[in-house]
Amino acid sequence: MKYLTSALSLAAAVIAQSPTAMAQDASAKAREMFIKADTNQDGALSLEEWKAAGRRDRGFAMIDADKDGKVTPDELRAAAAKRGK
Repeated sequence: MKYLTSALSLAAAVIAQSPTAMAQDASAKAREMFIKADTNQDGALSLEEWKAAGRRDRGFAMIDADKDGKVTPDELRAAAAKRGK
């Protein structure tokens, strides 16, 4: 019985922390992917860098809010927030 109670308590703690932990993990992965894709290290992704990272042209056009030919981290965050609503 003690084992079952301990296991259930542990499972509840993991479930309670999962959304926050998953969001932080996703954010870290996104940041890492952005840095890797930004081959010229200018802090933005060109269409060429975007496609080289395996992304579709259509997505680039949708995320490039100011239509300057670059996707910035702020534009990516805004697009992700919009998608999450």
